[in-house]
Amino acid sequence: MASFEVVRDDSVAAMLKKLSSLWRTRAAVNQELPEYADLAFDPAKQDFSASLLPFKDHEAWLSAPEHLKSKCLSYAWGIYNLKTIYIECDIVTPACEDLIKTPPSFSRNREIIQDVISEALLDEALHTRMSVSACNYIYSMRGIPALDFEDFNLVKWRDAALAECSAEWERKLTRFGIACASETLITDYLKTMAEDTAIQAICHQVTRTHAIDEWSHSSVFSFVAADIVQGLGRAERAYLRETILKTVQLFANNELGAWEKAFSLVGLPHYQDILNDVGDTNEIGVYTGSVEALIERIGLADTQHVGVVTSLPATGERKLETAEIIP
Repeated sequence: MASFEVVRDDSVAAMLKKLSSLWRTRAAVNQELPEYADLAFDPAKQDFSASLLPFKDHEAWLSAPEHLKSKCLSYAWGIYNLKTIYIECDIVTPACEDLIKTPPSFSRNREIIQDVISEALLDEALHTRMSVSACNYIYSMRGIPALDFEDFNLVKWRDAALAECSAEWERKLTRFGIACASETLITDYLKTMAEDTAIQAICHQVTRTHAIDEWSHSSVFSFVAADIVQGLGRAERAYLRETILKTVQLFANNELGAWEKAFSLVGLPHYQDILNDVGDTNEIGVYTGSVEALIERIGLADTQHVGVVTSLPATGERKLETAEIIP
């Protein structure tokens, strides 16, 4: 008979309770946020970290006039915030609602799961508001028209994946798997701007606030995922693992559709060359490593084992604590 290593319920409960207690002092929603008008706007500063541009080394970009490159960086801030809004509203929020309304019936941690996920949902609502306000602030200060775009590849793929589901358990695992992966992957993306003090003060501050919350959300979703995995059968585990792995491909997408619209608004010379030469994915290796680590943490690396780390990522120490059960 196969042996299964299963996370002790008290380990999951203890860490979720710790994260919940930290939320009261850490979460941006509980803090007095600075007024954007109080942050000095410096027209000479970039609104986005150029190192994150998927076409940063392309000749058409390098040879473009500086004033047009500056406008493109303002639209990069717009694209980043628009994608954040869609992820928060269309991907993370529905997964949170699933867990709040119907937490895992087999779990002894139902109450604490509802608690921490409802806290995360409050954070996400604030992140959406921050993105809307910060995006419009930059458009206003730069005197440029707002970028309207809605066809983000990650959201379109999620909708298509849900449409293909034939059972409710598939739909719930699809919603949760994509949200769980997204909450992990976004910490990698936010890191650069959260640490880049050379960019516009508001852009740095908003991203830093978002990054602090998402670092905690990654832990919350990891521990909730470990709890959920305990109650899944082999086929369900394989389905969740596949969903999480697929998400990295779409999360790392360069969203060239949004960039085509931004380039046309700016009038960047030879932008079609950029669109033709730049691929769909950017730095996918970074994201792949994070998702593989997530899969290992929640116990899906080997479908015969379920495990979870019992320390917060901020400690820098990860320890797998399991209890063996022979079915």
